[in-house]
Amino acid sequence: MTPQLQDRFRGCLLGLAVGDALGGPLEFMSAAEIAAQYGGPVRDMVGGGWLHLRPGEVTDDTQMALCLAESIVERGVFDMADIARRFVAWYDTRPKDIGNITRLALAELKRGASWQEAGLIAHRQTGGRSAGNGSVMRCAPLALYRRRDYPQLIADSVDSSRVTHWDDMACYGAAALNLIIAELLPGRRKGAVQTAIEALGSAAPKVTQRLAETERKSRDDLKPTGFVLDTLEAALWCWQHAETFEEALVTAINLGGDADTIGAVCGALAGADFGLRGIPSRWLDVLEGRERLAHLAQELYRLAEG
Repeated sequence: MTPQLQDRFRGCLLGLAVGDALGGPLEFMSAAEIAAQYGGPVRDMVGGGWLHLRPGEVTDDTQMALCLAESIVERGVFDMADIARRFVAWYDTRPKDIGNITRLALAELKRGASWQEAGLIAHRQTGGRSAGNGSVMRCAPLALYRRRDYPQLIADSVDSSRVTHWDDMACYGAAALNLIIAELLPGRRKGAVQTAIEALGSAAPKVTQRLAETERKSRDDLKPTGFVLDTLEAALWCWQHAETFEEALVTAINLGGDADTIGAVCGALAGADFGLRGIPSRWLDVLEGRERLAHLAQELYRLAEG
């Protein structure tokens, strides 16, 4: 059990990054535009796109997940104030890509707002439109760390979202993803989504309704937007209807739209399910920061499993 569990821990973090790097060059393209430009579905690390990425280069999805993972590993606890400081330090590096709501919230942190205040300020500045996918994309390290304690996993997932994305759909969307990942790590694929729905209870009816409906939908129903529930649904559907990591990710990124985040979320799910051994070596070989990610996954395993 232990080697397989370790492999799934690594698969989750590296899968997130692989999905991000695969999808980054396709961000903001439609499925039709992708097919026309590449002569069919993209299956490799192509690089390029509006950010002019190198093949295997990751974006803000992975970079913010790294901030979260490194804080937990280095502090040995979930410390939201420390995570917020790391987000600001990352913001100060002038990353290539950063979401609008995240940018607003991190600017407030830099001006002295507490982590509890920053996301609410950004939420109000956007007229209450903070249900983006910028927190669900980065939250997976918490699923590894808190996999044995679902009430605490939910609470920490919500807090990890509130710092930038205040809306309950964003907060509980992150919690839902982490609950599903926590079920996948020990191999409980069947029933994972239902367990997440039951664990969330009545806290987030819009989230649980989407979770319950996703598997029955068709690919044509998926909307690859930056709205958290659209992203979660698309990533979840691509994983649910795949028999391999590669199949899930190829489907996810070729939806286009917010392809890097859909890829990252799907990659975290599929990586937790199929493990590191399920990720094609041709993707891992060119992935930026793979050793760092593998090390953090191992350290999170050590913390979580004692």
